[in-house]
Amino acid sequence: MLLHVYVPKPDSLAAALVLPGSGIVGAGERDGRVLCYYEGNAIGSQDLKSFYERLRRAASRLVTRYPTTAMAAFPVDDLQCVATFDAEREYLPEIEDHRTLERWAGEAALNIQGPDLPEGAHLTNAIGVRFEKAFPRLLMREGTVHTYALRCGQIVVINIASGMSEVINPTDTLADSIRQEVKSRR
Repeated sequence: MLLHVYVPKPDSLAAALVLPGSGIVGAGERDGRVLCYYEGNAIGSQDLKSFYERLRRAASRLVTRYPTTAMAAFPVDDLQCVATFDAEREYLPEIEDHRTLERWAGEAALNIQGPDLPEGAHLTNAIGVRFEKAFPRLLMREGTVHTYALRCGQIVVINIASGMSEVINPTDTLADSIRQEVKSRR
């Protein structure tokens, strides 16, 4: 599911209600309003310090229609769409307005979107430093095979025993099947 990433326009109802730096997502417009879910990390959770993680949390709530007070139907004119978030693959395939997003988030767009790695098979030590800077998140571990998701949406499968890694495009059917396997195990 593709969601819009919003930033409130100055002096709007949305700007008055939502904490600065919150991840705000919405899908669809009805009667001149957009139902948005947002996460501002008001309580200072360690796992929500990055804008990306706040976006991920807000998107998860929207997709599951999670009951929360961190949602509101804002007038469309209160919001500026700055990016798109793929809620299923958990990445930003497109940023439309880098500058506005960076000002609102207080982070560089490259940190929010995450750098990507060259796709295909690699020696693990050849991608090591770049891998660590791509914000890897462990998805599953089976013996010597560790599978990670990167902020950019890529999936990385590392075989520690062989020293080989596979970097998979976010929209590749193999990446989607890996995500489905991870979901089925939860």
